[in-house]
Amino acid sequence: MKSSQRINKLIEILKDHPTIHITTLQKNTNTPISTLRRDLMILEQQHLIKREAGKIILLKQENIEYAWLYRENKNTLLKDKLCKTASNLIQNNNAIFIDSSTTCTKLATYLNNFSNLKIITNNLIVASQLQNHMNFSVFISGGLIKPYSQSVLDNEAIRFIHQFKTKYAFVSCSTIDLSGLYMADLLQAQVKREAIKQSEKTVALIDSSKFKNNQDFIKLCDLSDIDILITDKKITDTKFINFCKVHNIQIINS
Repeated sequence: MKSSQRINKLIEILKDHPTIHITTLQKNTNTPISTLRRDLMILEQQHLIKREAGKIILLKQENIEYAWLYRENKNTLLKDKLCKTASNLIQNNNAIFIDSSTTCTKLATYLNNFSNLKIITNNLIVASQLQNHMNFSVFISGGLIKPYSQSVLDNEAIRFIHQFKTKYAFVSCSTIDLSGLYMADLLQAQVKREAIKQSEKTVALIDSSKFKNNQDFIKLCDLSDIDILITDKKITDTKFINFCKVHNIQIINS
């Protein structure tokens, strides 16, 4: 079993049993104890758990950005659909920003048929996947690499992104409602906010599980700051729909 799959399983078990002894966890996962300890170390470094006298304790989940390995395998088919739809907006010669979310990362797989794209990103995976494409110019920000996030952050990343004007900024978030888009990490929000300022149009790729889940409180932007919302299900909230109409936000169902 891959590391990402093991970590996903650990988190799901801990959600059902927020406090569990390591021997019980080892039996439930059927994982060698040395491997289990390494996986738990990753979760501990992400401040998702703490270890205490042989027990594993799941910490309060509000406003926590889960490790990439966990988020990458959540709603993968939905993320793929959102990115395939988003790619239809792109044209040859466009300059675009792709954020470091696991959702927007999948957009890189739909760019191969384009030419002369300028891609600005703070996403290590996107930069790695596109670095050898002869028809693209790929720009990755400097700054601090945040562990287990596959992203480059801090003020250096913000200053770097400020140098570019893009046609589209492709972003995602963890929560959305009428008051805006929200994140679990302040630095992530600051970098994306700068990309939004520098783009002609902001495209938010947000699956239906993120509507009104009230999990995070760091504001990325107002709802009116986005131009296009791509989601997987038809929105039925009348207030939300009317708000989008008034503020000329295009809603696209993937």
